[in-house]
Parts: sequence; C-alpha cells; structure tokens
Amino acid sequence: MQCKRLQSLIRDWYQEVRSYTLAPLKMMELVEKHIKACKICQEDQDLSLELDQLRELIRVPHSFPSIEEISSELEEPEYTYEKEEIEEIEEEEY
Repeated sequence: MQCKRLQSLIRDWYQEVRSYTLAPLKMMELVEKHIKACKICQEDQDLSLELDQLRELIRVPHSFPSIEEISSELEEPEYTYEKEEIEEIEEEEY
C-alpha cells in the first residue's frame, strides 16, 4: 500500500471496527470512496491484494448475495409430517 493517507485511515477505521463503533461493511465503503478519489491508490498495483487481505481480516464478503439467494433462504420449507399428523388426528376422531 503506497498511499500513506489510506494507511492512516485504515488504521483509524480498523480501531473503530474493533470497538464496534463502525461496521466492517461501512469501513470498506469508506476505503473504496477514498480509492476513487486518490490518484496514488488508483495507480497502486498491489492494492487489490491488500484489500482482499483486509476483507478477510475484518470478515467482509467480497460480493453481496443476490435477491434470489436471499429470498430462497427466507422461504419456509414444507413439512410433510404436518399433513400426516392432521390426517391421523382426523381418523382418530371418527
């Protein structure tokens, strides 16, 4: 990492993440915002590798799940035993 400003910002933001005053995802958003505005960071060849290491350190996903993935996780599974139990109860009542 060649940009001294980014090094200083990451150090400060990381301390905030560790003290739970800054979300890891928000930290990475701030890092990306700095990179877009900084010529030194844009020319740094090794920066993407170092950012991957940082993501691993603070446990931020590289990509966000799609809406389909989220909705499939939220769907309730259909339980077949419930239907069988209802039928058995109805049979016992008669």
